[in-house]
Amino acid sequence: MKMWYLFSWLVEHGELRHGTQAEVIKLYVNEQLVAYSLLENYEACDDKVKCFEGEVYQDLGVLHFVTLPEHRNKGYASLLAKQTYQQVIIPLLARYQDVNAYIVATERAVPLIQRAGIEPRYLVTQFYSDQTFHEKVIQQINY
Repeated sequence: MKMWYLFSWLVEHGELRHGTQAEVIKLYVNEQLVAYSLLENYEACDDKVKCFEGEVYQDLGVLHFVTLPEHRNKGYASLLAKQTYQQVIIPLLARYQDVNAYIVATERAVPLIQRAGIEPRYLVTQFYSDQTFHEKVIQQINY
């Protein structure tokens, strides 16, 4: 449940980007929450569009997966990643075929979303800054 605290902290400290939305898929087993995915959707955030050497790059958000500790290693996260990819990420990317659109996933989220089938050109696996944009975004999604 740490992700909810993250959004609360961001709101309370005025750090939540204008336009950020949260897209959540929850997985229940026997009426008990076991895992959820969360996409910090930046689709409506103007500051997430960058132009580099005449090309437009659109950061569509950051992906997170959380499995409650007592339900880890049961395949729930993989199931959730497949559903998140099919129901959230594919439709999101389809709306941005005219630019270099991508999502960011780090740590444990990377192998989960990779196994779900995302193409490497749509996935950035490290957080980046303006100074590291070329190295961590452009080089990764274009090669």
